Amino acid sequence: MIKETGIVLNDVLEMDLMKNCKLIAGQDGVNNVITRVNIMADPDILNWVDEGEFLLTTAYFFKITSVEEQKKLIEESHRKKLSGIGIKIFPYLEKLPDEIVELANTLKFPIVELDYEIPFADIMTPIFKEIFNKQSLLLQKVENVHNDTMDVILKGGSIKEIIRVLSRTVENPIIVKDHHFEEYICDESSPDPHYDQLVDSVKKYFKTATHNYRSVKKLEDSVLINGEMMDRIMVPILVKNNVYGHIIIFGSQRQVSSFDVVSLESASTIIALEFLKKISVQEVENKYKAEFFEDLISFDDRRKRKAIERANYYRFRPEANYSILTVYVNRKESEIDNGDELNQYINKIIYLIDLGSKGEDRTYLIANKGSKINILFMWDDITNHAKDSRHIAENIAHLIEQKIGNIRFRIGVGRVYKGIEESYKSLHDAEKAVEASKSYVEEKIIEFEKLGIYKIFCQDHLKDELRSFFSSTLKPLVDYDRKRDTELVKSLEVYFQTNGNLKKMSEVLYTHYNTVLYRINRIQEITAKDLDCEYDRYGLQTALKIMHILDL
Repeated sequence: MIKETGIVLNDVLEMDLMKNCKLIAGQDGVNNVITRVNIMADPDILNWVDEGEFLLTTAYFFKITSVEEQKKLIEESHRKKLSGIGIKIFPYLEKLPDEIVELANTLKFPIVELDYEIPFADIMTPIFKEIFNKQSLLLQKVENVHNDTMDVILKGGSIKEIIRVLSRTVENPIIVKDHHFEEYICDESSPDPHYDQLVDSVKKYFKTATHNYRSVKKLEDSVLINGEMMDRIMVPILVKNNVYGHIIIFGSQRQVSSFDVVSLESASTIIALEFLKKISVQEVENKYKAEFFEDLISFDDRRKRKAIERANYYRFRPEANYSILTVYVNRKESEIDNGDELNQYINKIIYLIDLGSKGEDRTYLIANKGSKINILFMWDDITNHAKDSRHIAENIAHLIEQKIGNIRFRIGVGRVYKGIEESYKSLHDAEKAVEASKSYVEEKIIEFEKLGIYKIFCQDHLKDELRSFFSSTLKPLVDYDRKRDTELVKSLEVYFQTNGNLKKMSEVLYTHYNTVLYRINRIQEITAKDLDCEYDRYGLQTALKIMHILDL
């Protein structure tokens, strides 16, 4: 990028104070931009220099070191993208070694022989003054851009109009990507002939980006458009310290400058306010829906009646069929740092679900509570309810994985019930299905209807009885394993997996047949159960299921 905040080396050489100085190498780099001047006391300074710095030094270093060390200094200065180096050669040397001059010419790295009588301060002061003036001018231009974009917002303009104003100012095409609402905000009136291809390149980038594009740092790269390489700069749009979008500029009409980037950074704060306004509207809508949902599933008759009376506002008919699908976001397993970030993801998932459900021609309502997102569906025809519910859950899972990716979630699918007042039962089903995923079913989508015996064992009023049954059957074996560090419970599970085939058990457990036989005998002794007895065998198998379901 062009650095408007700096001064070209050639302009410095034309200053009066430099009239007795001359460029002795690297003439092809005479247009390098100086952004800062520094004094080199020893070569270690190269560990702390920045691109565009112009070094001032004496030839003392060149007098006491080998030519190889001097070459390393020039090569490292070039690698660090310094603008050049000014050296007081006299009285330390008559001239620099020819190898150094040749190397600087090859690298196009300028070396200026400084007049010995000029103090370094007399060189630095006018250069810094010129740089300061340019920076002041840049800040004034940026302030004008900020005022123009703010004026657009104050007059009720949109982000698209901000883009239009910015594009005219920086003379380059601009695109905004809204990560939260999955929108690409473009200026269809852009005169740039490549604008459609530029938009496509941005879409492709964010669809295939493998690195963390949610980094708060600006992203810089180049892109090939119609056989022409052009710079692309992407400035993050931050809302509540999280990246909610990017504003992208292309060097299509001219090279992207520092002024352009600073202008985009200024505009990004204004666009962030517009993002925040849209998000706030979404959060208010979500709040009202969540309140309705909480009233609907409440055991308080007054609250439930109040919700049923308002049901027609959401196009729900009280006598129709209803089911609930629950999306549970597991913060512990996901790459989520804080509560604000979790809330961002929850709102994004709600938006994605809403976006994906609008085309289904189905009445629904989305409400979240903490890490759980509940979707209430109304069904006129329940003939294919199971198939349709599965299809909806798969679409939601696909959207979350495609658009977010770094988040762990489970989807529980409840059964369908007649009447909106009975919908709370479907919520309980969906929540139980999600609970099953923690210890019983290792799947992302869990349909309560397909959980088999778990549907009975997960009932809250049965838990005490189930724990009692477990204690009287399998607990002695669990305790034995813990005290003696054995694997008799695992052996019992394999016994049922292989239908009591001891030979297959020895193969699965990589254990000798006699060892397997010994373990079976010990299991029967400790539990006081006979595996040849159907009643005892079924009791132990049931206890194993209870152990996993209740996480005992």
